[in-house]
Parts: sequence; C-alpha cells; structure tokens
Amino acid sequence: MIVPDSRGFVYITHRGEFPLLCLNPDGSLRNVIGQDVLKKSVYYYRATPESAPQRIEEAFNLHGLNLDPWENIWVTDYGRNLVMRFSPAGRLTLTLGIDGKAGCDATHFDQPTHSWVAPSGEIYVADGYVNSRIVKFDREGRFIKAWGSRGTEPGQFHTPHVLALSGDGRLYVSDRENGRIQIFNTEGELLEMWSGFVCVDGLCLAPDGRIYGSSGPEHSILEFGPGGKLKQVWSDYLPGSYPDRSQGTFPNCDYPHGICFDGEGALYIAETNSDANGSRVLKYRFEAP
Repeated sequence: MIVPDSRGFVYITHRGEFPLLCLNPDGSLRNVIGQDVLKKSVYYYRATPESAPQRIEEAFNLHGLNLDPWENIWVTDYGRNLVMRFSPAGRLTLTLGIDGKAGCDATHFDQPTHSWVAPSGEIYVADGYVNSRIVKFDREGRFIKAWGSRGTEPGQFHTPHVLALSGDGRLYVSDRENGRIQIFNTEGELLEMWSGFVCVDGLCLAPDGRIYGSSGPEHSILEFGPGGKLKQVWSDYLPGSYPDRSQGTFPNCDYPHGICFDGEGALYIAETNSDANGSRVLKYRFEAP
C-alpha cells in the first residue's frame, strides 16, 4: 500500500525486510519506521472461516496503510491481527487487537485489512480476510460497534479490503471478492451498493472528490461516476490484445493493488505480483485536456 503526506513524503508498506518506509518526493529512502515493533508472523490462509487453515511462510504481513487528519500513520498487520498507529515521528502510539490472537469481538480481529480515521477521530477498521466485518472505535480506541458478516447479501462482505470516508460522511467499502463497493453512513446503515466489478483491490478519493478504484486481476484503474457507473477505465491492455500490454492505455501497469492521490492531484499506484518488473510504485500526473 502507499500514501503521501502533506509535505510530499510518501509512505509504503510491503512484505519484505523493513516493511514500513518513508520516501522522499524523488523516491529515495528518507527513513525506516517501526523497526523495534514490527515483526514477522505466520499467515494462515482460510478460504472461508470454517475451512482448515493453510500455513504460509513466515514474513512481515503488513497490509493496509493510511494517514489520519493529523498525519499519524496507520497500518494493519493481518498476520498478527493488529492495527497500529505511529506518530508522524515514527513512534508507536496505539495498538488495537491482541498480538497473534484471532477472534471476532470487541478486542480481537481476524486478519484485518485496512483502517480509516474520521476528522472526529473515530476509527474504522476493515476486519477483512476472515471476519468480513467493519469495526468502529472512538478516538481513544474504545469499541463502539461492528457490522457485517461473511456472505453475499447487502450489508454482508467477502473480504472488505479497503475503506475510504468522504467529507459528507459516506464510508466506501471495497467488498472485493463479491465484486462490488458498498457505501454506508458512519453508523453502519447501508446507503448504496455498486456491483459488477472484478476484485476492486484499491479505493481512494481524489482531491476534487472523484472516486477511483484499482482492479489487480484486470490490470486497470477505474473512475466511478454517480451510482457507481464507470466513467473511465485505464488498463494495461486492450480487449483482445492481452498479454501484449504495450497496446493498452496504461502500458505495463501490472496488478495495481493500492492507489492514492496527493494534494496536488498526482496518482500513486502500488503494484504487486509484477512478473516483469517486480513490485513497484508508480506516479502519474493528469494532463489537462
């Protein structure tokens, strides 16, 4: 995942050594964050909550990344079942969840994927891969409520992957494996549902309020209009040309996983599983028509 701050520094999470980094605006390393508290863990993959867990090799299992309105750094660790907050100086200041313990209650997560903090300080967590719910906490990290469960009905989820909260209080949830985006108010009431997509991995709001997503399997960036109608699709290949990715409108963008905008409107894309180029961060600027 990737997110820039107001100063132009760019934070990234990945699953190799030194998994939380701060980069300078030119992409060079500024500093490493959390070396004293971030740890490797064993990830147990389960296709459903009832299925037998499959042990995955020990690694750093950071996933979600976000900055709150005060530019604290929030990460989720789905291997350790934690949500962690670091100060802008890189000091751990809050931990939600119980390290290494899975559960589905007020104090436990089971493979959380992302978090978002409202201007009011309230914290929203996508408790994603297994529990498939949204959990809300107050600004001190005290449990308020949770909603959702594994399923396909409205208000249910199969991997709530990424959150985005708009200025008018609409909480957008990428319901990835159900191929849709569900929109709630801040109390968990379902307002709208956009369906018919393929694995919306990333979700973000541009400075002008436009809503964008990324679809890794489709190698595409999506711009959503009112009601979830697609306004634009940028892909690394044209229909019928795959795998000749040089033919697409987004050449060689391989499995865009995380996306975000900076304050100047530049788009950042975090790739995963790139066979040709390795995992990369890409930066694009929109040209005026």
